[in-house]
Amino acid sequence: MLPGSQPLDPKLYGTMDEQKITEAQDEKIISQRMGTMLDDLDDNYKIDLKTRMKFTWRDIKGRFYDIRYILRNLILWCKTLSQIRPWEGFSGLILVMQAHLKDYVANEEKYGHSEPEYKTNKIATAKETIEILERMKEPLDYSIKRRDEIEAKYPKYKHLVTKYERSVGYSGEFVPQAEGWAGEESGKEPRRGYFEFIDGRFEQTASPDQTETDRILAELDRYNQEIHDAYERAEKDSDADFDRLAVLLKNNLYQWWD
Repeated sequence: MLPGSQPLDPKLYGTMDEQKITEAQDEKIISQRMGTMLDDLDDNYKIDLKTRMKFTWRDIKGRFYDIRYILRNLILWCKTLSQIRPWEGFSGLILVMQAHLKDYVANEEKYGHSEPEYKTNKIATAKETIEILERMKEPLDYSIKRRDEIEAKYPKYKHLVTKYERSVGYSGEFVPQAEGWAGEESGKEPRRGYFEFIDGRFEQTASPDQTETDRILAELDRYNQEIHDAYERAEKDSDADFDRLAVLLKNNLYQWWD
């Protein structure tokens, strides 16, 4: 995808006079040759004082224009630059991309000169890109969002907390039942069923209501399966954002700043 021009908004720039174009094409040819645009500028060519002054004034205005944007960018980019760390990798790059696109959108909305259809599309695709970059900035959020959706439908599971001499361990998912807890431990050979704390130890024992224990365990199985599926969907969400971002950049990167 190479850069290309877009139609200008006729309300801003008008249209060229077709009659003048036709008249220019019909002018009498004096001579023809092969050469470059600079061949006619020989050593005797002189630029008059008025033209020199115009060039000088244009250079002065250009320098003030550059200074103005240097100061503007220092203020505009101060927050973004202060957040970047050299070890952040993709996060810093995304911050820069977001800041630049947000600046572009504001500028395009105010000064854009393309036809309305093109201008609207450029702004919409740039904003969509900013939204995707925002999601990509925190990759774990893909999983967290999906997990939160699942956890909202189930009980607040507790973990068995075991204190050792030098560490603390957390195991399984459990919910209260009667005087104890129903659920399943973690690990290679987890215990599963109804448990109570007996003399300070978490011991498996007969359930006061096995039907309810079975219901809790079946619900826990569904929870774990849905959590597993949620992580797979989160991976697909991330891949979809990467694919869409690639399309947006390919189709618009050269066009946004046209």
